[in-house]
Amino acid sequence: MIITRIIADTRCLLKVAAIGLVFLAISEQPVAQEPRRAMLRVSGAEQELSTNIIAHTAGINLACDAPRTRINTIIPRLSRQITRAARAFGYYHLQESIRIERDLETGAGACWVISIDVDPGPRITVASVSVTVAQNQQYFSAVLDGLSMQAGDALNQASFERIKGQLNSVAVEQGFFDAQITESRLALDLENNTAEAMVAFDPGSRFRIRSVRLEGHEVLDAGFINRYLDVQPGDYYSAESILSVRNSLNESLYFNRVSVSPLHEEVDDTEIPLSIDLQMRPRRAFSFGGGATTDTGPRVRSRYENRYLNARGHQFDVNASLSTIQQKIDLGYEIPLANPRTQRLAFSLGHLSEDVDVYESQTDKFGVDYSFVDQSGWRRNYFVNYQQDRFQLNEQSRDSTNLLVPGFRLTRTQANDTLYPTRGWRLYGQLSGAQEDLLSSTSFVQLNVSAKTLFEFGPGRLILRADLGSTVIDDLVELPVNLQYFAGGDQSIRGYSYQSLGPINATGETIGGQHQLVGSVEYDFGIRPNWKLAVFTDMGNAFNDFSDIEFKQSVGIGIRWLSPVGPIRLDLASALDDDNKLRLHLSMGPDL
Repeated sequence: MIITRIIADTRCLLKVAAIGLVFLAISEQPVAQEPRRAMLRVSGAEQELSTNIIAHTAGINLACDAPRTRINTIIPRLSRQITRAARAFGYYHLQESIRIERDLETGAGACWVISIDVDPGPRITVASVSVTVAQNQQYFSAVLDGLSMQAGDALNQASFERIKGQLNSVAVEQGFFDAQITESRLALDLENNTAEAMVAFDPGSRFRIRSVRLEGHEVLDAGFINRYLDVQPGDYYSAESILSVRNSLNESLYFNRVSVSPLHEEVDDTEIPLSIDLQMRPRRAFSFGGGATTDTGPRVRSRYENRYLNARGHQFDVNASLSTIQQKIDLGYEIPLANPRTQRLAFSLGHLSEDVDVYESQTDKFGVDYSFVDQSGWRRNYFVNYQQDRFQLNEQSRDSTNLLVPGFRLTRTQANDTLYPTRGWRLYGQLSGAQEDLLSSTSFVQLNVSAKTLFEFGPGRLILRADLGSTVIDDLVELPVNLQYFAGGDQSIRGYSYQSLGPINATGETIGGQHQLVGSVEYDFGIRPNWKLAVFTDMGNAFNDFSDIEFKQSVGIGIRWLSPVGPIRLDLASALDDDNKLRLHLSMGPDL
């Protein structure tokens, strides 16, 4: 038994050793190298023609160790390829001389050298270009108005082929799937060295969308998803409308993936089905994070989302944030309306507590907001908020108010980039108010306007900002402090602490203002990838009378890090008043 096991083990070891020797032998074999090829030289031709000759003859390989008998077999092929390359650029009278010789200067490593000397001769000139479209010419006007070949041009067959390619491309984009070139001709007059180009194109009938098939939408109702679509059965097919459908569904934020494709294999006459394959995002999402700004200090925040509560796409979210001076929680419920891309009805419920140097405030609010985007691209919001406020300004006694505040908001932003624009602008305007007889403790009307623009200037960007606020009210002390105006802070006048500026009362304390005017000029420029240096000046204040404004001003420098989630700003600002205060500001968020 023991002897049998020893024999078996020995056989196994011999097999392993044999396999190892085979691999060792293979690993020691020299790696095969690509054989050297002949060098190609072209003379007598301008750069464009020379490059084309090299491209056409590159496939004819001649190894360095090829026998001389091989030479005679490749010269005719070389000649044909040279002729083809020359005629593509209108050289129909080209003469070539081909020599294939050894490069003796390299000694033992000598290789063949193919020398092609050409005399291009006169180049064909385009005498006329005729491009006709049998029907539906309006869809092809861009091609017809900007033909890549014109009378008087030197002949380039690639330009001629480009015309046909552009016509076919537009046909596919606009749904002319039966389009065809009915005539394609270059008529050459070699005696006069001219050519006449003729193309006749028949796009045929334009296809319509027969049906729209939705796959993978699971919970959401097909009728609701169809409200996001720019195309319906019976509409003409176009690549632009297909792209619009894809973008619209992606921007709805209901889906992880959107695939839109025409089903060519199911064409019926001139109708084509459209397939939309969707993959839903997870219904629920939780997120937690932290951050810091000088205005609010270090803070933590959390968010819960239910992205589709029901088949009609209703959404619910809870946002909460906590910092040393501000605690906030908001509940939101959104209902997409007839055009869900631009129309929303939102309900909100929230609580805000603030404790800053100048005041303490607690606000409970319930609101309804109807918003839509008008034809000019402005987002309009019509809202009604009911809020209860409890507040204390400086050492004054605590007051409380109830306000029913209807209002109107108008906003629009245009920028060439969402996170890091080099040009763009943002406008914001809001008009709101309350009436004492309508569930409110006081009456007031308030207007807030904000504008910001940025553009390239020299090696960097110039950023301009202005904020204006004004309140009409009989007695300002009856207005909650969160509706009064204070200035100072990261988004106001840097160099001053958050909400520290405003009118001064008889005892030297800062109080809220009836109006506000703040402006800023900033210039930033790159100092290394993803880093910018900035210089700025801020000016303004909150006040009670336009004839008695005490402007505060600051200057400063800052550094910006263009992080993956948006710019993070660190500013050092000096307040230009008697105290000459110096303050550090940390803020984050998009430029517009």
